Amino acid sequence: MKSKLFALIAATSICTATGTGTAVAGNNDIVLSPSLAQSEFNSLVDELGTAVAYNPLSPASTLGITGFEVGLSVTAVDIDKTLWNKAVSDSSAPSALVVPRLMARKGLPFGMDVGISYLSGPDSNISVFGGELRKSLLAGTPLSPSMSIIGHASRLNGVDSLDLSTYGVDFGISKKLPFLTPYAAIGQLWYSGKENLGLGLADQDTSETRGYLGLRVGMLPLMSITAQADFAIVNSYSVKFDMGF
Repeated sequence: MKSKLFALIAATSICTATGTGTAVAGNNDIVLSPSLAQSEFNSLVDELGTAVAYNPLSPASTLGITGFEVGLSVTAVDIDKTLWNKAVSDSSAPSALVVPRLMARKGLPFGMDVGISYLSGPDSNISVFGGELRKSLLAGTPLSPSMSIIGHASRLNGVDSLDLSTYGVDFGISKKLPFLTPYAAIGQLWYSGKENLGLGLADQDTSETRGYLGLRVGMLPLMSITAQADFAIVNSYSVKFDMGF
């Protein structure tokens, strides 16, 4: 199952980068159904919030003042298809929400990094801008791990029927090995969702704990690939291709 999932993610990544991507199923524009109940709206905000929340997809180490990296990532998020049939324009939701992102990160003085991301859903009106500010708590050495704290935020754009914003804090740890860097993190996410169609649904303001495990593999001196699994209200799986120095 996981091999098929990562094959799907990799194929979607290539299609997105070349502009030939197609949606997993039909037209995936988000348009809230008038029949959406409050509990369904709450679940939708939780699942979409997990998908669009900023995700560093990287080890805990900072880049250093001269460091810079840019990458393309694709995330597959487990969703409730029955629920999402009430939220997409053709009432035929995919079994997983596939989310491509462009990401960049730059090292700053004093052990800090700043990062940004842009997300655009294939065949969808979803677009999201996000950003992070990272502070090193422990610089890695051959004998000790790297540790950092990451503050991040994101905001959904392009969906007229829904306002959604997220923010959070993650604590991460990683250990650099020859050609490999395993890492883990745990943090808290906050979501704020509001419908704009006058359906009488209350705003969904909630939070959840998110943890993730990942592995970065150095391919060439300036290239790497990262695989990550996230565990939250809904689980997700990501791959990311990076170039940097």
